[in-house]
Amino acid sequence: MKKVSKILLILLIIIAIPVLILIAGLLFLHFYPSIGAHPSSAEKDAYEERTSAFHDGSFHNVHESALMSGESYASDPRRVPEQIIPADKPELLTAPEENDLTYTWLGHSSFLIQAGKTCILADPVLSQRSSPVGFAGPERFSEIPLTTDEMPDIDIVLISHDHYDHLDYQTILELKSGSCQFVVPLGVDTILRGWGIGDDRITALAWWEKTDINGMTITLTPSQHFTGRDPFMRNSTLWGGYYLDNGYHKVYYTGDGGYCEAFREVGDRLGAPDVMIAECGQYDPSWASVHMFPEETVQAYFDAGATYLIPVHWGTFCICNHAWDDSIIRVKNESDKTGAALITPRIGQTVNYPDIESYTENWWEDIK
Repeated sequence: MKKVSKILLILLIIIAIPVLILIAGLLFLHFYPSIGAHPSSAEKDAYEERTSAFHDGSFHNVHESALMSGESYASDPRRVPEQIIPADKPELLTAPEENDLTYTWLGHSSFLIQAGKTCILADPVLSQRSSPVGFAGPERFSEIPLTTDEMPDIDIVLISHDHYDHLDYQTILELKSGSCQFVVPLGVDTILRGWGIGDDRITALAWWEKTDINGMTITLTPSQHFTGRDPFMRNSTLWGGYYLDNGYHKVYYTGDGGYCEAFREVGDRLGAPDVMIAECGQYDPSWASVHMFPEETVQAYFDAGATYLIPVHWGTFCICNHAWDDSIIRVKNESDKTGAALITPRIGQTVNYPDIESYTENWWEDIK
């Protein structure tokens, strides 16, 4: 009987351990603040009334696309550089004029735009990891050029979607004490409210909806992507890009997404942008429908009719298998071949629009 009891106890422990791990994981996903709250049933009912992109309990792309398909790249030994990529010190405008436009890349898809007297911060991720926790997940391999304390007063914060490399809990908490307005896709407002951002500071948009702040017209544009900070709550929030127009300049930020007809539609409906800030990195054959290959980034630029192309979503975090600089090399080669006006600022370098054609250095060639 003693042997039977021991065997039963061992079996119970073997069964209990994975159950306890599962329960702990579910509790983490539900209660850990950086994961974020989920939209309520009432909010979902409102989404369905507001946009055809929401049906059957979640958001959908215009054309249904597979999240994972086909074979993945083999892991490249140069997925991250040997050294930390240095960042320039930004040269921000202290007394901007109405027709001024500057762009400062903060790494990955984070950037700061001074458009006239309006200061816009997009997808700010200024933590050391793209992760819900500080001890695991993709680690930054480039310097942070600007902290929130060093920034000028931010008027508008744009969030393209809820993935950790675009919506960072710690950075949002740092911005909470300011007076900036947050413009987000539907559902992301629920996450921000859960983090203590007031309703009066949040504007949530569906695709093609617009809002005006400080004379800046901001349109949420479609993209072919997906969302989910919680793997069990896929596509409970919307995703997209942004088109900015203040009467002097038009800037189009694509957000994340696979190549599709949305880029041509943006140009046709909203006008050819002066600057297109487009995703070009973190691609894989298995993600082909939800992340562009570099050559498709260049084609998207031509589709939108943009004057200048600035590639982002590279140079900071490794969330794929290709070499860290493969994306910019391929974008550069395709731009040279097709005549695209590619602009390649260093991380932290401030691009002044009247001189934009001078920011074309192949600086990545000096990074090992």
